[in-house]
Amino acid sequence: MFPLFRQLGVVAFGRVKPAARRLSRSLIGGAIAAVFGMTAYVALLVALGLYLSQFFGPVLAALGVAGITALAAGIVVLVVQMINRRAQQRLEARQRAARSRLPDPMTLQLLAGIPALMKGRSILTTAAIAAMVFAVVKSQGAGSQADDD
Repeated sequence: MFPLFRQLGVVAFGRVKPAARRLSRSLIGGAIAAVFGMTAYVALLVALGLYLSQFFGPVLAALGVAGITALAAGIVVLVVQMINRRAQQRLEARQRAARSRLPDPMTLQLLAGIPALMKGRSILTTAAIAAMVFAVVKSQGAGSQADDD
């Protein structure tokens, strides 16, 4: 029995180690790239500050670079908030649409009782119940041309 479990483990989890290695390599590579990117960003800001200090003095140049960086950060935050708000509105619209497609509680109660009605019934009774279900579902607008848009 143990060899069977070992084989099942290999089948189920055999690809976990290569995927974990790939993920760890990607994370390490991403961390190294982030360090280099941040170093380049800081060097760019220092160079900009040194360049601007020739014209405006060191204090004004540092304040200018800090102000531009803060403005850029604020713009990024606003854009992310707008994207999140739009995504939330789309999600709420989908949820409202899904709720509007549900039948009313009375119809749900009728449909829930159908299996009890069909126990031990004849084919004619089953056909009558099916016709009743069809009428109730059609009265709710299911299968209408408006749904096909």
